[in-house]
Amino acid sequence: MAKGLGAIIADSIGENSKNMGVSMWLDTGFPPLNKAISGDYDGGMPVGRIVEMFGPESSGKTAIATQVMIAAQKAGGLAIFMDHENSFDEDIADQHGLQMDTGNNDPWVYHTPSTFEESVTKVIKVCRDVREQKGIEDDAPIVVVFDSLASMVPQSKFAKEITEQGMNDSLALAKSCSAVMPTLALYASQLNMLVIFLNQEREKPGVMYGDPTTTPGGRAPKFYSSVRIQLGRTMLKSKDKKSMIGQEVKCKVIKNKVSKPFETAEWRFLFREEDGSGYFDVVGSMVDYYTSKGILKVSGAYIEWIDGKRYHKQPLIDKINNEGLQGELLALLPK
Repeated sequence: MAKGLGAIIADSIGENSKNMGVSMWLDTGFPPLNKAISGDYDGGMPVGRIVEMFGPESSGKTAIATQVMIAAQKAGGLAIFMDHENSFDEDIADQHGLQMDTGNNDPWVYHTPSTFEESVTKVIKVCRDVREQKGIEDDAPIVVVFDSLASMVPQSKFAKEITEQGMNDSLALAKSCSAVMPTLALYASQLNMLVIFLNQEREKPGVMYGDPTTTPGGRAPKFYSSVRIQLGRTMLKSKDKKSMIGQEVKCKVIKNKVSKPFETAEWRFLFREEDGSGYFDVVGSMVDYYTSKGILKVSGAYIEWIDGKRYHKQPLIDKINNEGLQGELLALLPK
C-alpha cells in the first residue's frame, strides 16, 4: 500500500519544523514605545530576535536597555551587558531595580571585552551553558545588550599596531558583522535570547538629498535585526534659557518584522540637577502622551486629573511621583 505524502516527507527529512514566532515580549518601561514595537501597550521587545537601537550619543539608549534587562530578571531570566564603551553606571541601574550582586546568585553578567569576536564568543558560551545546565527555567528569557556596536573592535584590527592600520581596516567591523550575525540570529532563536545592539549614527559625507546618516557595522546588522529603532532628539532648556535640562526623544521603528513598521513614540530624557546624570521621565512622558491623545483633558495651561481637579503640568507630575500614583496613571491606557 502506497504511503501518504506526509509519511514520505517525514521518512525523508523528518517532521516539519516548528515555526519560531515571538512567544514573549519584554517591557521597555514606556507603554507607547512597547506599542510602537509590538503593537501592544503590554508588549515590548521580542525575545528570540535581534534588535538594533541607534541614535545620538546620550539619548537614553542604555536607559531603555536597562529597563528591558530588569523585565527579563523579573521574568526569571538572565541579563547580560557587554560594555564596549566602559560607560555603564551600576549605581543608576541599581536604583532602577537591576539585580547585580553576583555573590547572591543574581542573574547578571557584566564584561568589558576587548574585541567584537571575544564579546560574541563569551555571550554564546554563557548562554549555551545556562540553557544546557538549567541555570534558569526553559521558558525564562535571556537579554544580551552590546553597548555599543560602533565601539566594538574587530580582532583583525585589534591585533595591529596603530601605524599598521589602513583603509581596509575601516571595513573590518562590517566584515566581522557579516560573518557573525547569521550565527548570532540563529542562537537568539534557539536559546530564547533577545539580543540588543546599541549603535551610534554617523554622517555620510556629501549627501545632499535623503537621510544623511548611517550606522557602523555595514549591512548585516540592518538585515539580521528583526526590529530597528531610530532615535532623534531635541534639547530642552530651562525656563531662563540658560541651561539644558534634558531632551525630547523621538523614535521611529524603521524596520519591524514582528509588528507594523514605521510606528513612532516620544518621551523625555532629563538630567538630574545634583549630578547631571540622565533618567527616563516616564511619568512626565505619559502625561504628555495622554494629553496628545485626549485621554487627559487640557484646558488652557491646566490638565484635568482623575480626581476631577485641574493642575499645571509639572505640579501634576510631582503629585503622581510623590503620591505613588503610577498605577492609576497606567490604568488610563486604552484597552
